[in-house]
Amino acid sequence: MIDSNRLLDMLDSNGLIKRGDSRLPSDLNSASRPDKILLENGLIDQEAMTQVIAEYLKITVARPSEFPDKAIEAGGASYSFLRQNRILPLAENDDELTIAMADPFDETSLQSLKLLINKNIKVCIAEKHHLDRAFDRLYKKDLIREADTTLNLNNDPAPRKENGPADKIFDELINTAINNGASDLHVEAFETSLKTRYRIDGQLIELGNTPPKYISDMLISRIKIIGNLNVAEKRLPQDGRATISANGREIDMRISSVPTINGESLALRLLDPSSSPKNLNGLNTSSENLSRLRKLLDNRSGMILTSGPTGSGKTTTLYAVLNEINQRSHKIITLEDPIEYRLDGINQIQVNPSIGLNFSNLLRSVLRQDPDIIMVGEIRDAETARLATQAALTGHLVISSLHTNTALSAVTRLIDMGIEPFLISAALKGVIGQRLIKSYALVAGGKEKRRHQRQ
Repeated sequence: MIDSNRLLDMLDSNGLIKRGDSRLPSDLNSASRPDKILLENGLIDQEAMTQVIAEYLKITVARPSEFPDKAIEAGGASYSFLRQNRILPLAENDDELTIAMADPFDETSLQSLKLLINKNIKVCIAEKHHLDRAFDRLYKKDLIREADTTLNLNNDPAPRKENGPADKIFDELINTAINNGASDLHVEAFETSLKTRYRIDGQLIELGNTPPKYISDMLISRIKIIGNLNVAEKRLPQDGRATISANGREIDMRISSVPTINGESLALRLLDPSSSPKNLNGLNTSSENLSRLRKLLDNRSGMILTSGPTGSGKTTTLYAVLNEINQRSHKIITLEDPIEYRLDGINQIQVNPSIGLNFSNLLRSVLRQDPDIIMVGEIRDAETARLATQAALTGHLVISSLHTNTALSAVTRLIDMGIEPFLISAALKGVIGQRLIKSYALVAGGKEKRRHQRQ
């Protein structure tokens, strides 16, 4: 922690400021970082401040002539971490790493670096613009490689490192999520803590050890790299996806990042392809409901909808239906946002609104593909509702979901979207209203284990 009075006294004794001068900012004496205030207001130049901070901390000033000719690898520290925090490795041996920092008061970055390299660190100070030039000169290849990672739009398995603390913590979080059957993992930065929570059976709970706050930037950056997100962009929401290996299984992961007042909040949707129900029997519902649903699927045309609140299992039901009716004699096309599970023998199309590829535009094209069955992930707007109804009335079986709380309100929702009641009456064959309810099953030792079940 900075002793502001001592630093200001040193600046005064060096003739750089005059304490009590009315031209100085009024909050200077009480500020936790008076050096930043003076620099931001142009009351002192960077070179002079660098000299005083070096004297204050009893460290040396690193000059450009002392910078290395080649980039020095700093353990598991990535280029983006070093550049963002203006930490330039100067020299390294078995026991110690010597670095130049623009802000040696930044304890968070220093602690993160210590975790990454597991060595003693000798700190020097250098001016910001000198460090920026050195990074441009020494780390060109790293800059290009990380830019390529940010722009990578394919679905190749995510790049992984195994030697950094952020990787170890991430692996622990993922394994905990998979072992406990979590559908979502939340990584949230708060003012004084980093929270990790899991969505299990529809409830958000905390499990295991919470990572320390000082590693939050490293952990969030690592997850963003895995999801092919722009690590440097922290002001705008971003979405990404990746495929990772956990406990011997391939897990599809959807990542959503949003900025908050305390930092970024990440939500990771975990999709295990092996957990997708192979048919309707995997839905864990009553035999009576299964019989009704199978009878409903005997229709060769018309519209069948699933309804229910968020997290009620509508998507899982749709995939179970597709697996049930997937036959060689049927051409099935799905429009999804996103594609959560890949199904053999079914033409699956990913919606991409950023290039104008939305549900309604795709549905027009799909109708020219001679499909027998069309699955629309969700009816979100009036145009999609109109086209889905039209398809259902012209000899296609359309299966979709609506974001409503009850089966009956699905009809009201279609009317609100501008579909005439007589068209709904002719096209709609049935609505599946569903909820996840908690149930308990006896396991070894007579203990009860909670699971969820559809109703």
